[in-house]
Amino acid sequence: MPRTTAAPRDAVWTLRLRREIDEILEREAKKRGVSKNDLVKSILLDWAYRNGYNKVLHFNFRNTTITLWDFLLNQTVDLTLMEDRRLFCEHCRAYSCGHIYYALTSIPEVARKARRGEIRTE
Repeated sequence: MPRTTAAPRDAVWTLRLRREIDEILEREAKKRGVSKNDLVKSILLDWAYRNGYNKVLHFNFRNTTITLWDFLLNQTVDLTLMEDRRLFCEHCRAYSCGHIYYALTSIPEVARKARRGEIRTE
């Protein structure tokens, strides 16, 4: 059961995980340069986007940056088109997340660039 914190919209959860899962999360968090807590939030947000539980608004697409408004996070999120033509999410510190999924499936210009190979999706 979540416990509320001082911030009225946040909740704190306690979770028991098998050691093997914790080690996987630790390695991935280190690889991304984020805390395990931020990694788990990113994974949960990805699930929310892919299952229709979050609203994201395309805000801007300029040069190599796509800016989105994420309603669950209540903030902007930047996606950067890297030199290898992959999108990188600055918030999730990942090449694959719900923000990138949204951009590839919901922003026509991004979808067109992906179909033409200007943006790699693998």
